[in-house]
Amino acid sequence: MSSTPMSKVAALLTVSVLLASCGRVPSTELPHTDHAFTTVVDVPADASQADVERRTGGQVVVWRPDSGFAVVGLSRRPAGSLGALGVSSGDEVEDNNGALTAGGSTSAWNPNGVDGAGRARIWSGGRARIWSGGRARIWSGGNGTVGGLVENQAAWQQIGLSQAWNLAPTLGEGVKVAVIDTGLDLQHQIFEGALAPASETWDFVDNDADPQETGDFNDGAYGHGTNVAGIVLQLAPRATIMPLRVLNPDGSGSITDVAQAINWAVDHGAQVINLSLGSVKKTGVIKHMIEYASGRGVIVVASSGNTGDHQITYPARYSQEKGSLGELLLSVGSVNHADQKSDFSTYGKELELVAPGEEVYGPVPGNLMSYWSGTSMAAPMVSGALALGLAQDASGKAALRVQSLQQNAVNIDALNSKDYAKQLGRRLDVGAFIKAAVQK
Repeated sequence: MSSTPMSKVAALLTVSVLLASCGRVPSTELPHTDHAFTTVVDVPADASQADVERRTGGQVVVWRPDSGFAVVGLSRRPAGSLGALGVSSGDEVEDNNGALTAGGSTSAWNPNGVDGAGRARIWSGGRARIWSGGRARIWSGGNGTVGGLVENQAAWQQIGLSQAWNLAPTLGEGVKVAVIDTGLDLQHQIFEGALAPASETWDFVDNDADPQETGDFNDGAYGHGTNVAGIVLQLAPRATIMPLRVLNPDGSGSITDVAQAINWAVDHGAQVINLSLGSVKKTGVIKHMIEYASGRGVIVVASSGNTGDHQITYPARYSQEKGSLGELLLSVGSVNHADQKSDFSTYGKELELVAPGEEVYGPVPGNLMSYWSGTSMAAPMVSGALALGLAQDASGKAALRVQSLQQNAVNIDALNSKDYAKQLGRRLDVGAFIKAAVQK
């Protein structure tokens, strides 16, 4: 690739910011969710939303009397118990704003400039270069000869993507994956024809219908959602991405925004929800929302966290719960190309799957491409694999798809330290998963 003048790179970045400011046509306003605290309350089918708000002194942000609960945002903790207010709940009042963070990080960026290969050094944490070729960069006619970006070939070989593509010509068509994250660069070429209609997308941070990435390259999580969604499409190029913005450019987000996004994704037909985010603290609200989603057959994929210890973050840590929650919630950690646990990846008995999560190339804002590292990058590989499988057999039960994905994954305990024995789950093998799906 020839060297690209920095002025052109700057121009691309300027254009992306201008396009982001244009927005899209807003739809029905949703409740404002800037609350200090939140909780789940039990509500009967004939309950009144106004009565719940009167009793709690809060604002209902998710109203599901059909499922017996509501999520309430509160400006302050109740002086007494919720029970004393005439509201039944098995959940505690939780801190809300900034409780969740993105589960990935960029690499070490260099000072501004352009290197000899034409890669624009834009951030202070990695390398970026101009994207070209639109979606053709990841798909060449659906004949299985191209498996995602060539920069990720080691990862594609590791998980058997070429075999999967040869057996899954639909390439995820008809499957909708909700990416609940920092939003997307909606104008990036990789997303041409791949996004859900504007009526199915939402920005829960700014409360409008424009889930565009905001901020700039100095923000720690700017481009996180763009990269995550791009990884899904590299595995399942014909899948539909539903972007739902819940995280700020620094990677922080509120529980109520994520709760609303999960509710939205279910209501608008997502079959898979990708959560490359988490919290070190238990969150009964998010647990409740995932139970609601899984009860309706929606698969949720959650990254395990990047602290490198055995403290798997929530909601991934709920993956071993009984019922539909445990059946349809997948926790995902990261390995390198030698199937060894990434230094940053958390681990533990709750970890079910691992996938390549180191220096995974994909789109970044400004019609650029670069790489990220983190369990955030491993999770969308699993989401993309599920999209491939669901597209091949739409009639199958979601729980059986999840079970097959785990059963056809690879045991890598022998390649890792004994300290991690039975704490890494199994490594994703999308080729074996699709083979099992088409031969059943």
